[in-house]
Amino acid sequence: MNELVQELMQFKKVTMELMGALQQDEVHKLDTLLDNRQRSIENMEKLQHTAEEFASICDELDILKVQHELLELMQAKREDTKEELNKIQLTRNANNNYNKSFYINSSMFNKKI
Repeated sequence: MNELVQELMQFKKVTMELMGALQQDEVHKLDTLLDNRQRSIENMEKLQHTAEEFASICDELDILKVQHELLELMQAKREDTKEELNKIQLTRNANNNYNKSFYINSSMFNKKI
C-alpha cells in the first residue's frame, strides 16, 4: 500500500513536470517524461492492490484532476499546432500559385515582335 502511494506520488510529479514542459514548449523533455510516466504505470500494475485502494489514493492525491488538466493542455497545444500547420500550408500554397503565375506570364516577354 505504501509503495502504491509512492508510485502515485511519482506519477503525479511526472505529470506536473510534463504539464510544465508543455506550457513552456520544451519539446525535447517530453519523451523522457512520458517514458518516466509509463514506467510509473507499469510499476503500479505490478503491485498488489484493490481497485478501492487505488481509487481512494487517487482521490486523496487529486490524480484525476491533474490528468484532466494535462489532457486539456495537450488538446490546446494540438489545436495550436494544427492552426500553425494550416497557416504554413496556406502560405506555401500562396507562394506556389504566385510563382507559377509569374513564370507563366513571363513567357509573353520572350516573344519576338
